[in-house]
Amino acid sequence: MKEIKFKACKCLDFEPNYTAKRQMLGNGKLFWLRPVIDKTYPAMVQFCKKRGRLNYPESCLRKEDAKCNDYEEIEHCIMLNEEEIK
Repeated sequence: MKEIKFKACKCLDFEPNYTAKRQMLGNGKLFWLRPVIDKTYPAMVQFCKKRGRLNYPESCLRKEDAKCNDYEEIEHCIMLNEEEIK
């Protein structure tokens, strides 16, 4: 297990409650990789506690990519398993 810290909107949900896997972007922030069968649905997404699935992996990771007016930046501290760090 490894702890990572990054700033993003407080409404983003990184708890492992989904069938998707947490993955790391090159900037050290997380997104979700969903197992999709139909390619018309996005595989790389974010999950928002207020709005559900956001169809872009960098949604709400910074103010410039906010999808609503509720963006409030906090520092997320997430524990990752070894397979999520790769």
